Amino acid sequence: MPIHLDYLNGGPLSPPVRAAIEEALVSCGNPSSLHAGGRAAAHLLRRARGQVAALAGARPDEVFFTAGGTESNAWALRGLAKPGSHLVVSAVEHLSVLQTAREMEKEGWSVTLVPVDAAGRVDPDQVGRALTPQTALVSIQWANPEVGTLQPVAEIARRVKPKGALFHTDAVAAAGRVPLDWAAVPADAVSLASGPLGGPPGAGALVLRRGTRIRPLFMGGTQEEGRRAGTENLLGIAGFGAAAEWAAGEMPSLQEKVLPLRDRLVRGILNIVSDAGFNGDPTDRLPGHLSVSFPGADAEALVLALDREGVSVGLGSACSAKAVKASHVLKAMGVGDPRALGTITLTYGRQTAAGEVDLFLEILPRALNVIGTRGE
Repeated sequence: MPIHLDYLNGGPLSPPVRAAIEEALVSCGNPSSLHAGGRAAAHLLRRARGQVAALAGARPDEVFFTAGGTESNAWALRGLAKPGSHLVVSAVEHLSVLQTAREMEKEGWSVTLVPVDAAGRVDPDQVGRALTPQTALVSIQWANPEVGTLQPVAEIARRVKPKGALFHTDAVAAAGRVPLDWAAVPADAVSLASGPLGGPPGAGALVLRRGTRIRPLFMGGTQEEGRRAGTENLLGIAGFGAAAEWAAGEMPSLQEKVLPLRDRLVRGILNIVSDAGFNGDPTDRLPGHLSVSFPGADAEALVLALDREGVSVGLGSACSAKAVKASHVLKAMGVGDPRALGTITLTYGRQTAAGEVDLFLEILPRALNVIGTRGE
């Protein structure tokens, strides 16, 4: 039986998600059309918008659908920061933020990159010191998908808002795993994605606090209140909505479910490889997330060796998984190449059974042996 330990990059669809997609397949209309098929599609779109809004603690009219977290992040940066202004981002942001910021810098924006500590944590005081009268936008992720560290976004927002800058947070990894409290974290924009919630890939949202003005990234249509042109991906969005509702309902019991699995994994891995290292903040971290380094191992080879045994694990962020180089996140944390290049990510959740963890721990020594790194 396949063992899936890569839930943050997507995983098996839950029954409610499958049902929502099947319902959308029957409708198969264009939500902008006036006929019965269009009205049925528009109803599914409204329902999904409400489901995503409930997960984010927002209003339905604050949710704008996109093609995924990458688009949401790029839209937030380009749409919220007026041309020629100043941006502040952290060194461990998703590449969709970092690479967009780099391109914007070439086009005339100024960018400040805030460092992190050895746990991958941003210091709110450093963010505060980076602010200038020209700062238009600060973008700091809610949680890091590679090492699991939760950022002090509430404290950061309290530094940013009095200075008149907007605050965006990439909550793709955090949504459905920790509560997104807009009262405590007064963000102006929040990025979300379907896949990490257990929904279909290719759907996401940018949640904009009411009254926040943003320039469209795409032109040519009146969809999404004129802010994001293009016919909505109804199948993906319907599944996204169902996944958001399911994740919200399961979230209160998630910690209780996954903490024993994490302890089981840590003990088992250290019994196999005593010098294995674990990355990220040990306490302020995502539930169901483990970043583990096997010094001297080739992580890409290990992922493939585990895959041949029927085990799926993560290799850094999904968008950089094919790059044979040390993760920018681990480098920013001061992790050297020998350890960084031997790092894999295990993400598990509501559907993970203790027996799957035990089977993974049984398979791991064989996989390490295959790639030339023997467990003790």
